[in-house]
Amino acid sequence: MSADCIVKAFSGCSCPAGECMETPLTPAPRAFISWRKQAITCLAFGFLAAIISAAWMETQFRNQDRANQELMSWK
Repeated sequence: MSADCIVKAFSGCSCPAGECMETPLTPAPRAFISWRKQAITCLAFGFLAAIISAAWMETQFRNQDRANQELMSWK
């Protein structure tokens, strides 16, 4: 199969009788996910990561406060 047949098959042009009747060897290009879906997904994962990291930091700071409680002087 020549390159012309592949180009004609993907471009949607009809071929003359007896020419380019084979199916192309390479699959048709796939559509990408839209930029809106990518942006929404990115924001959702970022928000989830912020909540998880804030919860983890809160527990770490609470443990540090308890560990250093005896060292503080309240005059």
